[in-house]
Amino acid sequence: MKKWYNKLFLNDIRKAVEKYALIKDGDNILIGLSGGKDSIFLIYVLNLLKENSYLDFNITGIHIDIGINIDMSRIEDYLDSISIPYLYKNINIKDSIFKGKNPCYLCAKMKRGTIARISKERGFNKIAYGHHMTDVVNTFLLNIIYTGQFHTFKPNSYNNKHQLHLIRPLIYVKEEIIQKVVVDENLPLGIGNPCPYDKKNKRNEITMLMEDIKKRYPDFEEKAINAIESSHYKNLW
Repeated sequence: MKKWYNKLFLNDIRKAVEKYALIKDGDNILIGLSGGKDSIFLIYVLNLLKENSYLDFNITGIHIDIGINIDMSRIEDYLDSISIPYLYKNINIKDSIFKGKNPCYLCAKMKRGTIARISKERGFNKIAYGHHMTDVVNTFLLNIIYTGQFHTFKPNSYNNKHQLHLIRPLIYVKEEIIQKVVVDENLPLGIGNPCPYDKKNKRNEITMLMEDIKKRYPDFEEKAINAIESSHYKNLW
């Protein structure tokens, strides 16, 4: 590990883990792998955290294929090289969800349900997602603009139905840092993304809005996170 990685992102991971009690000794964590940069970065940093901290925990990666057949072979080989187990599940729902009015919502909901079920069956007590600081702020703005609610996902939440903790260790890491490390470390990505709704959704509209805001206010994401953390509103942090 490069020494400056502590300052670049690893200290932010430790801060999130400690502040929100995301990981404890003995945890068995399942990590959702989409084939994109965020989830492979999450695998990479949690492996670093395991090697460079007092915490003793296990991690496993899983890819839920909705039937669009992203090539995950490079990622599977990478996980094998660092002794992290890889799981694969094909739920083949593309035809049914693409016919609906809200395919992105249905897709995410069904994938979350599948991961939760597999976690329960295989003895995992936590599911980790690769949502980062930029995602937190994006979701916050998305809900304000389209639903009129103050809401975004939490660093640590609990699924009562499946008795699982859902954790997001990357909440203090900006997307641009993730992109840099993925390139610098040559981390593997899935090949191909044939989803017809990729980049054609409301979330992408908010991404473009955020880019415009950050041109004028470069620290917008950090200020937004501070505002979210300082709020006492029950649905925020």
